[in-house]
Amino acid sequence: MKKLTGKISRKRRNDLSFMFVPHRKGNIKTFRIANYRTTLLAVTAILLVALLAITGYTLSLARENNLLKAQHDLEIQALLEEKAKLEDYIASQTNELIENASLISAAATTKTISEKSVEQYKAEYEEMVLTYVDNNMSTIKSVSRGSSKEKSFKEALSDLRSLINLVQSAKLSEDTTNDKISKKESELTSYLDSLPTYWPVDNATTIHSAFGRRLHPVYKRYSHHDGIDIGNKRYTNIYAAGDGKVVEATRVGGYGNYIMIDHGNGFCTVYAHLSSYDVKVGDWVKKGQKIAKMGNTGTSTSTHLHFEIRINNVPINPVLYLEKR
Repeated sequence: MKKLTGKISRKRRNDLSFMFVPHRKGNIKTFRIANYRTTLLAVTAILLVALLAITGYTLSLARENNLLKAQHDLEIQALLEEKAKLEDYIASQTNELIENASLISAAATTKTISEKSVEQYKAEYEEMVLTYVDNNMSTIKSVSRGSSKEKSFKEALSDLRSLINLVQSAKLSEDTTNDKISKKESELTSYLDSLPTYWPVDNATTIHSAFGRRLHPVYKRYSHHDGIDIGNKRYTNIYAAGDGKVVEATRVGGYGNYIMIDHGNGFCTVYAHLSSYDVKVGDWVKKGQKIAKMGNTGTSTSTHLHFEIRINNVPINPVLYLEKR
């Protein structure tokens, strides 16, 4: 046989095959990729593009992170500066508070010392005044009760008034009512007001029968007259000789209608032969207060007031105590 003239060209095919061989059963499977080089180049190009894209994205993220970090660092630096300023301000304020506290403490200490000094001087001054007053009052009270002959009651009464004026001028403040000197003034004034010195009738200064031994106008025999008889029919009001408490207001024997007032400190006064009286037992009366009307009750020969002053229930001469008005 005559050979064919010419060549039959056969191109090699560049295929890529993948064979899957099962371990036990099943057919072998073959996958073939034609022109694998072209495919491989395409895949490689795609991968490169993807890699470049990822790299670019990563670089942009890195730049953004760097910017954010730089901005964050600036903010932190600003906060640290503000914190430092605030700490400096707090420190300065703390120092000022400490200095002010020291000044306030020193001022308070000085004020306390000053107040203590003032109180001490005040107490010493009060004690000095009160000691002087008490020493003089002991003499005045002795004279007023008749237990001292150094001076008359009228002189002691003048001394008492002078003592009250002294205490009034010795007060540290006019509006002070609770200090010792003000209390002593009230005590002295109360004592003065309680003394039976107020003339008990109006415009009747004539004594018709004196204190002491006399011829009794009714019984016509000599006996002791325990008071004085004073009176005037035109002025019949009777007044309390001093502050005190009414302890008797009744009708009895030769006194007729009578009142007895307890003035304290052992003093009592008696008002007898009254036509009527305006007070009752237990009433507190003031010096110069109207308490009764002059009369002619009991053992009496005419309208008049029988008036007595007693010290510890012992009658004394009223003339030594009463001050005529």
